[in-house]
Amino acid sequence: MLKRIKSTHVRLGMFIEAIEGAWIDHPFWRRQFRLDRATDVEKLKSSNVSTVIINTAKGLDVTPPSPSERRASSSPRENAELKRALQTIEQTKPMIREMFDSARLGGIIPISYAAQAVEHIARCMSSSSKALIEVTRLKSKDEYTFLHSIAVSALTVHLARAVDLNEETAYDVGMGGLLHDIGKMRIPPKVLNKTGPLDEREMSLVRLHPSHGYQLLVRQGDVSSVNLDICLHHHERIDGRGYPKGLSGEEISIPVRISSICDVYDALTSVRAYKKAWSPRDAARFMLEQEGQFDQRLLM
Repeated sequence: MLKRIKSTHVRLGMFIEAIEGAWIDHPFWRRQFRLDRATDVEKLKSSNVSTVIINTAKGLDVTPPSPSERRASSSPRENAELKRALQTIEQTKPMIREMFDSARLGGIIPISYAAQAVEHIARCMSSSSKALIEVTRLKSKDEYTFLHSIAVSALTVHLARAVDLNEETAYDVGMGGLLHDIGKMRIPPKVLNKTGPLDEREMSLVRLHPSHGYQLLVRQGDVSSVNLDICLHHHERIDGRGYPKGLSGEEISIPVRISSICDVYDALTSVRAYKKAWSPRDAARFMLEQEGQFDQRLLM
């Protein structure tokens, strides 16, 4: 028997048939599973998910919480997740900085660093997804590009898992998310860091970054076609009004569609010199309203 309940009412032994709401609110990449761990119960209760559907034929039904459940505190778990997220940032940030510095100087990009970084990120997203995304939102002006790359990588891994892509593909999409903006290292810093609106000439320079990034990566010879596709096409739109090639519909691959969603979502939910951070719900709502820009099926 299927039953819709509030996420705050879940308990050990329940079988989760579905988690309702936007994918970004989901604390797990699995769609159907039994709640066998107390940490997973607390993760679901503390998430932005409001309702879930349980299957009482496969797991427990709703009952009043036991005294031990009422006494349980999620604070130690949250502290542990935050610690893991901070460690992941500290492990990956120097690697990404070196990759971007090499790109800025026109040198060979150490792609092995990207592979190591994505391994750390994917592992952290399996256990501390919410904490990692929250930490990357604390971007300073000097570290925005690096932390944006980590955040997009983390979000792409999360969304790829949420739509049931296999782990190898999720990893590859995460690599693409990490490298998607590397071409911005060839854009003049005064344009890239401008706090006010860009004029037409400046905007044309910024719109060259996908091509710059593609050219940097393609000459390496050790970058996958998925990564190259994401780098070159993450600003394309479903309706054909994107750049640099004006691709539309089925011409845009699923990995690119995923990276486009995650790129914009992180930008909207981050503080910048010229804007405040949007809440996750407001960002998701705004993106759903943008007809023709994103694959709406992936956003739901």
